[in-house]
Amino acid sequence: MDSLRPLLPQISATAALVTYASTRKKLTPAGIVAGILVAGVHMLHPWPAFFWLLIIFFVLGTGVTRVGKKAKAGLTISYSGAKGLIGIGEKGGSKGDAGHAEGEGGEGARTSVQVFANSGFACVLILAYTYLLTSTGPFISSHISGLSPGLYMPALSAVLPIGIIAQYAAVASDTFSSELGILAKTKPVLIMAPWKRVPAGTNGGVTIEGVGWGVLGGFLLTLTAALALRVSPPYVSLDVSTVALLTVAGLVGTVMDSLLGALVQATVTDGKTGKVVEGHGGMRVQVMQGGGKVKAGGMDVLTNNGVNFVMAAGSSIPIFVQPSAIRNGYGSFCLPNKQLCKNRGISKKTTTTPPNASRTPYTSFYSKRATFMS
Repeated sequence: MDSLRPLLPQISATAALVTYASTRKKLTPAGIVAGILVAGVHMLHPWPAFFWLLIIFFVLGTGVTRVGKKAKAGLTISYSGAKGLIGIGEKGGSKGDAGHAEGEGGEGARTSVQVFANSGFACVLILAYTYLLTSTGPFISSHISGLSPGLYMPALSAVLPIGIIAQYAAVASDTFSSELGILAKTKPVLIMAPWKRVPAGTNGGVTIEGVGWGVLGGFLLTLTAALALRVSPPYVSLDVSTVALLTVAGLVGTVMDSLLGALVQATVTDGKTGKVVEGHGGMRVQVMQGGGKVKAGGMDVLTNNGVNFVMAAGSSIPIFVQPSAIRNGYGSFCLPNKQLCKNRGISKKTTTTPPNASRTPYTSFYSKRATFMS
């Protein structure tokens, strides 16, 4: 029981949000299970900051989804596929192709696929980083150019935290941009053809307001990471240049999402109203010959969930190969290995062991005022 005591805040927060998501139908039953699994993975890491990034992303994402809910309901049409369900908050609908129920647009309960699309890649990075921190043997017998072989692979360890934060900055930026940008007074333009106006909800459609909201979303998640890392293990600070880099990574994410949406995600419109038809839970909208739906653009390669996952991963990976991030970040984190700390010139006098370091199986050495980048 003592080993779980440091995790009580995270466990309590997870229980509270699961209760809220269940009673308010913010997540489907499978979505709740997926959320618990994702939260569990985040709790495996000895740094609480990554868990709180997940929680704040869920809270802010839920909040911006509710903004302008009635207005959003009239901008798009919801398609629920074979289940024949109408989204939460919709007043009614008409039978569409193949008897599938449709109604006004609006966001229903999030599915397990949506949960993994937004947080799955972060889970992969967190598991890899947790292994690096807790492993007593080589992570890999590496011959990969740019990654130092041997115990802990220090170059990879230096950039993984940045990648995790960048992933959440990107998905938050995309959520803010799509949920608030759709309420813009002006019609969106196609990102690949900015002279062309498109209906609200079109994949690849962008507005100035949406881009601005996206910057805010990425900044808020970066700020969350900075505060959490400062007040909890490993007690490090993000400097201004790193905050700026991660905010830009968030903006890159929402731009990438729009580009992918325009190129490899089909946009389907209703033949009668001209409104965009959105698949419930990010599912693919079926278009049948002679039906009322029309494929308006984009190749039908990825669903909305597929686009989100690729965007989340694509926003993180460039951080790994950015030379200054590896060069400067490499010397900023004191890894859990005394010899490595000594090699980096970090003496015992300038390091501290966090109060709850006992929950991890390794000796912790952290710089009091270390930064991700200098």
